Amino acid sequence: MGRMKPSPFPVEPGECYSLALRRAARAVSRQYDKALAPLALNNGQFSMLVLLAGLGPVRIQKIAETLAMDRTTVTAALKPLQRRKLVRVDVAGDDARARDAVLTPAGEALLREAMPLWRVQQERLKKMLSAEDAEALRAHLGRLV
Repeated sequence: MGRMKPSPFPVEPGECYSLALRRAARAVSRQYDKALAPLALNNGQFSMLVLLAGLGPVRIQKIAETLAMDRTTVTAALKPLQRRKLVRVDVAGDDARARDAVLTPAGEALLREAMPLWRVQQERLKKMLSAEDAEALRAHLGRLV
């Protein structure tokens, strides 16, 4: 690869928080994806199943707010889980315009299988950072959303 020409918009490689966060997020997501691959789950799908397990039947809008996503992205993310019968999306009982996502028994069973794989990856990441750094990172990231 050749030398880069001087940019009229100089930004040092480590200076941009957005770039650093996106690079780290992609790298960490790949690690979780690899860990969950034996169950044909990716990190985003696992996170969605965990969220639904914790919240019970929940509005698509609430999922979007919790994950800092828009409703259409949440709906698209739920589609593969619906096809696998891991999640069901029902018309809300109190509002025909709203939809509630529900974790199915098959979704619960898969989540039980996935948890040990996730825990191993959590420990790997914690060892890369140290337990204290891992907790500090989680706290700092939580302040950004």
